Amino acid sequence: MARWIGTSQERRAEQFLRNAGLRFEARNISYRGCEIDLIMREHNTWVCVEVKYRRSDSHGVAAETINAAKIRRMGHALERYLKEHKINPTMAPMRLDAVVIDDNRIEWIKNIGV
Repeated sequence: MARWIGTSQERRAEQFLRNAGLRFEARNISYRGCEIDLIMREHNTWVCVEVKYRRSDSHGVAAETINAAKIRRMGHALERYLKEHKINPTMAPMRLDAVVIDDNRIEWIKNIGV
């Protein structure tokens, strides 16, 4: 996928979450082995968001691309981000979410790490 398409879909997901009441914290945080697309806050909960986009379902829907290994890496990356910002991850409420976009349909999936 072209980089500009990914960026535009991440912005679309961010606006969707802002409209739902979340506050933006950071985007495109990279660590070895993982990138966090969006970090948002819902009240006092830190939310790590994976954004997946599919123009068509000819190769499956966007949600099917998120696997257990990806979820594990997201959790580790969020913990590292919090530590770097002097926030104790064992004391901070955290959640792993996904925003999946299939063409024009957007869906917010909460707690993908459960």
